[in-house]
Amino acid sequence: MAARAVVQEARRSLGRVGAFLPESPDDPTPAEVQREACRRLEELGFRSAWTNELIGKDSFAQLSVLLAATERMVCGTCIANIWARPAQTAHGAATVLSEAYPGRLILGLGVGYPQQAEAVGKDFGRPVDTMRDYLATMDAAAPETPAPYARILGANKPRMLELAAQMTDGPSRPALPPPTPPPPARSWARTSSSSSTSTRAPAKELPTR
Repeated sequence: MAARAVVQEARRSLGRVGAFLPESPDDPTPAEVQREACRRLEELGFRSAWTNELIGKDSFAQLSVLLAATERMVCGTCIANIWARPAQTAHGAATVLSEAYPGRLILGLGVGYPQQAEAVGKDFGRPVDTMRDYLATMDAAAPETPAPYARILGANKPRMLELAAQMTDGPSRPALPPPTPPPPARSWARTSSSSSTSTRAPAKELPTR
């Protein structure tokens, strides 16, 4: 299947709503629980599932578990950290999964944070330049890959979004927690500082929405 056809098939298969299955470093989810969750999501009509990457968990190994547990679901990384593996390794792993599960893999990559680079003895550099070099190394690893796959880039700012348009199949907004809601509004009773009693009726707590 040609690269463009693979990307178009992945986009068609994604559906309007997908499920994000984040892992926590403090409370890892057993593989069997992950498999069962994806089976149930697929039965409920979800057409895609997305995973994150943490220290101690390999994104590609997790994707292989989820892809094997389902029949049609598209599985993607949101995102796979570039400091977790060399570019050639990322490309090779994605190629194997794409060959085994045609049209069902979307590789989302992200540049991460300086401390993640430092943890593996690398220089973080300028994020866009670092990401560009990583993508170029992936492309050079096997320009005529036998199993093309869709590749997207975690991007927020203009230059990274531009790079996503130039060298990948599009941007992916990183999974960020929702903003913390403001505390519920309250009306507090005023008390007199000169007397222990007051004729004012106590204020009522406002209803919250």
